[in-house]
Amino acid sequence: MNEIVRKLSMYPATYQIKVPGQLDPEWINWSDKLALSTDCLDDGQPVTILTGTIDQAALHGLLRRLYAHGLPLISVTLVDK
Repeated sequence: MNEIVRKLSMYPATYQIKVPGQLDPEWINWSDKLALSTDCLDDGQPVTILTGTIDQAALHGLLRRLYAHGLPLISVTLVDK
């Protein structure tokens, strides 16, 4: 448990967030801290991958923005601390 707590903090960390579909690259212009790429799931459906180093407040803001746009989450992964 202590190891997990040490990895999770309020300091910036690199996250990868996947949502279904292909977002327009203009959608991410509000933040220079995030990179947008696309891939395909096993069934051929497109998926957008948002990757960036952000703090917990920015992560929550991004998740709220995705929710407000009606985008369901496929995954949110802590890539690197």
